Amino acid sequence: MARMHASFTPRLAAALLALPLAACDLPTLDAPPAPTEHVTPVRVAEVGRADTARELRLPGVVRAVRRAEPAFLHSGHLAERFVARGERVAAGQRLASLRNPALAPSLAAAEARVRELDERLLQAEADFERARELHARGLASAELLDRTLAERNATRQARVQAQARVTEAREQFADAVLRAPFDAVVSDLLVEPGDFVAAGQPVLVLAGENELEVVLQLPEGMAQRLLPDSPVEVRAVASGARVRGQLREIGVARAGRPAPAVVVLEAPGPDWEPGLSVHVGVTESSPPALTVPLGAVLDPGTGQTRVFRVADGRAEAVPIAAGRLVGARVEVRGALEAGELVVIAGHQQLLDGEAVRILP
Repeated sequence: MARMHASFTPRLAAALLALPLAACDLPTLDAPPAPTEHVTPVRVAEVGRADTARELRLPGVVRAVRRAEPAFLHSGHLAERFVARGERVAAGQRLASLRNPALAPSLAAAEARVRELDERLLQAEADFERARELHARGLASAELLDRTLAERNATRQARVQAQARVTEAREQFADAVLRAPFDAVVSDLLVEPGDFVAAGQPVLVLAGENELEVVLQLPEGMAQRLLPDSPVEVRAVASGARVRGQLREIGVARAGRPAPAVVVLEAPGPDWEPGLSVHVGVTESSPPALTVPLGAVLDPGTGQTRVFRVADGRAEAVPIAAGRLVGARVEVRGALEAGELVVIAGHQQLLDGEAVRILP
């Protein structure tokens, strides 16, 4: 029995010494892995730069450079018209006459007033000469001499004023007949004989024959991007005939009305005449603009249009203002530069600063 105890003890000790070594071979539990960052796959395209020069065809109407709508200075009834539509007239030729019962009596009264003052002036001159002779002989006072001198001078001034009224009345009477201010063609007749005509109301329309121009209306904001004396091409709508021109005048837009512009035609042919409908080719130029694909532009409904720019593996939201379309791209204004990458696919749920992976 004692022998068994002695043999057991060394074996038990060896077994106990082996336990720590065996424990080292037991499997251990791994530590929880670190969370991985979500990376969104996207497709990108470069920000481009486009030349914004473009040609627009604007409708216009040919008209004469020299044109007029003669009118009477006084009201009355159109007594007679001496021309017809389409008739060529020379400068100074009679066009129409006005009947105003007040014009002739006014002239007659003014002339009668001048004749009356002529008689009074003769008497005043005689009175002054008589008073001067008597004063020189000591038979008249200085007061009488001064009074007759003042009456003579006042009569002279009154006659000058009366003569001015005669001149005015004669001009008004002469204005009762309209005359052509230059060589022209009668484009239209606006009043018929017997009709009442107000002072300043146009009676007919005159158009010169030598020089022609085109008047057109510019779209909003285009007047600021055009330069005077720019060459343009003008094409007749009906015949297709083309002629060169120059943009001479650019007006300013008013409330509810576009800006007017005038193009002077260079050597138009015989078929070109006032009233012809044309198209004017106008080249609109402005500094080059940045463009992005249309699919890169996002508008979440808040009115803040934006694109996502990719830099250093992350997406950055950049506010922009979108302009006109240029093919499949759109002009934009914002903190972008040509050559930068913007997301064109995969950005529906993309967040600002989110990591992205660019797909080939």
